[in-house]
Amino acid sequence: MTIFQTNKTLRKLLAPLLVAALLATLLASSPGPARAADAPPSLPTFNIPALSQTHIESPLPNVIVVATGGTLAGKASNSTSFQSYSAGTYTMEKLLGDLPVHKTADVSSYQFGNKGSGGYTMQELYDLSLAVDAALEIYDSAVVTTGTDTMEEIAYFLDLTVRSPKPVVVTGAMRPWDVIGTDGPANLYQAIKVAGSNKTQWFGTVVMLNDVIHTAREVTKSNSHRMDTFETPMFGAIGYVDDPAVRIYRLTARAMKAGQADWATPFDLRAIAKTALPVVEIVYNYQEAGGGAIRALVQDGAKGIVTAGTGAGGISSKMSAARSAAIQDHGVVFASTTRTGSGSTSGGSNGIVAADNLNPQHARIMLMLSLAFSSDFNTIKNWFETVGTQDITSALEQAPIWADGSALTLESRSTTAIAFAWPLALDDESINGYSVYVTGKDVPIARLSATTKSYSASGLLPGTSYSYTVKAIDNSGLESAPLIGSFFTDSLPTPGGGGGGTTTPISKTEGMIQPANGGSLTLEQQITLNVPKGATEGETKMSIEKLLNSAVPGSQPGDLATSVYELLKDRIGNFLVPVTLTFKFDPSLVKEGQKASIFYFDEELKQWVEIGGTVEGDTITAPTDHFTKFAVFVVDNETAQEPEISFTDIVGHWSEEAIKEAAAAGIVQGYDDGTFKPEKTVTRAEFAVMLMNALQAEESGAPLAFTDNSAIGSWARTAIAQALQRGIVGGYPDGSFRPGATINRAEMASMIAKAISLPTGGTAATSFADNAAIPSWALGAVKSAADEGILHGRTGNRFVPQGTATRAEAVTAILNMLKSDK
Repeated sequence: MTIFQTNKTLRKLLAPLLVAALLATLLASSPGPARAADAPPSLPTFNIPALSQTHIESPLPNVIVVATGGTLAGKASNSTSFQSYSAGTYTMEKLLGDLPVHKTADVSSYQFGNKGSGGYTMQELYDLSLAVDAALEIYDSAVVTTGTDTMEEIAYFLDLTVRSPKPVVVTGAMRPWDVIGTDGPANLYQAIKVAGSNKTQWFGTVVMLNDVIHTAREVTKSNSHRMDTFETPMFGAIGYVDDPAVRIYRLTARAMKAGQADWATPFDLRAIAKTALPVVEIVYNYQEAGGGAIRALVQDGAKGIVTAGTGAGGISSKMSAARSAAIQDHGVVFASTTRTGSGSTSGGSNGIVAADNLNPQHARIMLMLSLAFSSDFNTIKNWFETVGTQDITSALEQAPIWADGSALTLESRSTTAIAFAWPLALDDESINGYSVYVTGKDVPIARLSATTKSYSASGLLPGTSYSYTVKAIDNSGLESAPLIGSFFTDSLPTPGGGGGGTTTPISKTEGMIQPANGGSLTLEQQITLNVPKGATEGETKMSIEKLLNSAVPGSQPGDLATSVYELLKDRIGNFLVPVTLTFKFDPSLVKEGQKASIFYFDEELKQWVEIGGTVEGDTITAPTDHFTKFAVFVVDNETAQEPEISFTDIVGHWSEEAIKEAAAAGIVQGYDDGTFKPEKTVTRAEFAVMLMNALQAEESGAPLAFTDNSAIGSWARTAIAQALQRGIVGGYPDGSFRPGATINRAEMASMIAKAISLPTGGTAATSFADNAAIPSWALGAVKSAADEGILHGRTGNRFVPQGTATRAEAVTAILNMLKSDK
């Protein structure tokens, strides 16, 4: 591994400027996430000592000792009382004065605090982490001294939150400073040596006691009295320090990311207030353990709970039942660990993450920080599987390969579509899937399963060459070399040619549409295309062609009420935001029991597919996310009925009929595997889409200017824009929308009340048993929605305002909303 070095003299001369720069940086706003309920954080400042002129001129590295007290700084009642002492008595300035002058570093100190490690709150550790980062803006490395009782938790908190890649070494002592045989002076002296060596740069925080170096993630205290108490179960230490050498024998996954953008964790404390750190607790499983501990902790405000289970994380049936209720009713997130002292847990389900081989106390720190930065379960689960797991992916693993002679081959083509295929790739593990790109673009247009061997691109221009790239991806995320192929779409026949002129346009209009402005095209006042802002990634040429009536392909679904029009663009793929088509037709063609409806022609299935549309006088309007041939047909109402909705996982579910009704009305959809997943939680983006579908919103919506616009999927953009325009949704104080955040029941009540103009103000109490738990900003909306019969309580007549809303609950609430008098 390359160790990156800097010019020490220049760095020391700039140190005073760095102090001022750091304060400006800490006080500046951060692009990271912040909890919706928190104001922009007011960050603490620290009186970190500047470098002395002597240290600036010295060639030795500058090490600062950030002191917090503990046994190391303890004063004993007499020189032989190893356990009778007052922790955190001596200052670090005094302790350093007792040591010999260090031969390997210039040492300064900063007294952050002076008490036992167990006496520090999480909010104080928040300050400690920022203080260490502030010190590392000036110094080359830092030693943090603390008590050993909770040293592993403090060290892991620093490991996950300190942003600087410079060495951070945590040390302490098992015996107070002034007793015979104390380990304090040696540990402090050796920790300074490790920090000054720069050997642990990019490792994150490490722990050094008894001359042994451990990673903060894996170390644990194994004995209440012995000086060799700190161990790393399963994996062992990463190195040791002996005069004069500091030796590192094992790299970590974190160290192997040296210099990479993803080295730092997502947990940048400058982006949140210290009050955003939630209550997270630990429960211990044992023979016939009850569920009372979980229920009490939830009642006490726990947002996350770590279970220390038997074996590979097992818990009793009573504890399991209490855990399920806490997840369902209160949205509590659980992390599963083992009480055995080593070993891993795996699996997990909604509301439960597996903590791999983190011990319970480490998992608590990881879960606390995860919940402080996200309320989305899938995000938290991903952080546990990456940041929390720190699994090493060897660079020697083989990427997928293609067999000799592999190539993209044309399967079929038309004037507006191309279908191509490829052989299955080979890998030393297994293929996870395939990514399809437009050649030259970095973002795939499709991600396909491991068994898929073809792709069809539609919405293309006739007689045009298109180039595509396919890459195979294995389970380690490694990509194969690309397969590249170029194919032409069919050309339009010339008039009178062999094609009989069946697709010859008889009139045409075209224009360039800019994504920043949008635009429109109109042909003969019979069809109008409206393109909203942000519908395409770049300038796009679009055209509308009117075809001969004899050009109607396939079997007609009814009588034509307009001509057939083909819409084309010079960019492949669907629109990022749906465009709108408006047709003019003769209403006299529509008889009793009939309706006018917009259809598009599916080039692959060779059949017309109904879109529908909104009729106003002699016009009909509908959105579409792609181009092909379009026409308006007059069809019988009964022929346009939707097929019966059937999902494989809703039979017997309490919301079965509501789900079927909502799906038939186009409010919700199921998943590709035929399921609906009624108990899956709903995100902010998903609920906005459901709500706008139910309200049949047609406006283009307000411009989206959130800081995380890129995280909003194209499928949800229009709905969120519409909801924003109607005042139903808004952003967070940091400017983000957080489309993937799980919506809670209070938020759902607020959105529904705003959607149908129910009263949202007032402080009148609801009839729910947990009325006091309903936030003041949601109280009026909850009462209005409950009074209208739209929302109901859960077990024990509790509203559970912070509980997550399931898909089944969301569907039921929206249907109740539509059926209310409002």
